[in-house]
Amino acid sequence: MLPYIFFILLTTVLSFFFDRQEEYKGRKKAWYIIVGVYLVLLAGLRNGVGGDTQYYMEAFEHVPTNSSEYLPYISQSMLSSGYMPGWTILNIICKHLFNSFYAVQLIQALIVNICVLYFFRQYTTHIFLCVLMYSFSNVYFSFNIEVLREGIAIALSSVGMHMYIQDKKKWFFILTGCGVLFHISALIVFLFPFTNLKKISLNTLICAFLLALGIFAISDTLFNRLGLFNSDSLHMQHISKYASITLNYFGFLENAFHYMVISAGLIYFVQWATNDDEPWQKSYNRYMSFFLLISIIICSFIGFIRFRNYTMIFFVIMLTEFLYHIKSHIKYMPFAKIIILGSLLFFMCQRYLYYYPQNDRRYYEFFVPYSSVFDSEADTEYRKWMHEEAISHETYSRDTE
Repeated sequence: MLPYIFFILLTTVLSFFFDRQEEYKGRKKAWYIIVGVYLVLLAGLRNGVGGDTQYYMEAFEHVPTNSSEYLPYISQSMLSSGYMPGWTILNIICKHLFNSFYAVQLIQALIVNICVLYFFRQYTTHIFLCVLMYSFSNVYFSFNIEVLREGIAIALSSVGMHMYIQDKKKWFFILTGCGVLFHISALIVFLFPFTNLKKISLNTLICAFLLALGIFAISDTLFNRLGLFNSDSLHMQHISKYASITLNYFGFLENAFHYMVISAGLIYFVQWATNDDEPWQKSYNRYMSFFLLISIIICSFIGFIRFRNYTMIFFVIMLTEFLYHIKSHIKYMPFAKIIILGSLLFFMCQRYLYYYPQNDRRYYEFFVPYSSVFDSEADTEYRKWMHEEAISHETYSRDTE
């Protein structure tokens, strides 16, 4: 726990001293770099911390060392495991040069955190509070410890979206294309240029909810009630394991409450509470439009909930702005803000405290306590079994639907 506690204390103190300064230079810039290095080393030098990490470490052992086997291995990994070529090539290079999966971890953490911290720098002056929310909201652990391939794709495409707004469209396609080479889900980001509502209002959110409800009703009728399609014909086995929450209208309402009421409400409040001088204001409508599109998709269709990851960096910034401004605007809509904050805390706790009955452990134990490469004798075997239980539970849920 000590590395995490130190980071929380460090960013809290730095936020108190530097986040009130709008200028990004001198000691503020130096400390931001130090915090970034700390995050990279924390994720890159971990030993057996994380769930999906266990599987990637095992897969790394099967990476060939003979150059004649590289192309067949890349093809096989893509067809059998769904690994896009970028990730496989990264593993091959690290196997050839270092023969250690820790090199993969370090490079992955370097790419992800440089991109994320760069993105934060563009859209908030409260950068240390933002970095604290980055870790507290579980986004840091998710991108650096769990969804390693997707973490790279999200980080690259997020910078690509920023480049598009800056009218550097060539870099948008380059970075997003590189993201697709690591995870195919990054294809969703190519819809970003088409999402640009002129105005985001309460009526916009209501229309988004009604549209999602209509699409869900149609898809529910076609897929579940009429049985026009089945998971085998659509190759939906992988997708369906993410579908447990949206199998009925109650599941739809839970998703809609989470993403269209609480999350979208938080972002809408930030727009209303802050002034036009905020650095993200000129880009707000573009990002909010993309956020609503993703929300409609994950509420409407079974199994596409992981697309939300491509909005999470933007959401962390909005969460930071919400917390920073909530006190100065406490007299406006206090009940709504209490509902938003309380619901977010509930969803966070629900995630951290998810229970694995076979192992008698909680989700947070995937990364607590922390162990590094210098703790060679650390007991991390239980995390492997936790991950196995998670996979078997998803498979069982899919097969019994």
